[in-house]
Amino acid sequence: MIRVVIQRKLKEGKKGDLLPLLRALRAAAMSHSGYIHGESLVRTEDPSVISVLSTWQSLEEWKAWEKSEQRVKLYEKIEPLLVEKPGVSVYLIMATEEK
Repeated sequence: MIRVVIQRKLKEGKKGDLLPLLRALRAAAMSHSGYIHGESLVRTEDPSVISVLSTWQSLEEWKAWEKSEQRVKLYEKIEPLLVEKPGVSVYLIMATEEK
């Protein structure tokens, strides 16, 4: 499994415009192969920074979603609301317990 962290910095006053788009992205991702779970976070020190964490079965399934027409179209609506391009980090979930 992998975890994807997307960090976005919003232009001032754009949070209300972003939230419906994040909901649409989440709804679309939920029906995509490999999606497990997601959540959105707001930085306490700077509410213009919104992070989205999602868990996927595999890197391949995440990449397929990332390139999907549905996601690309929604991202095109999100991009004008941002100060800069979002940061995307992909992590492999590592087991830390011994068996």
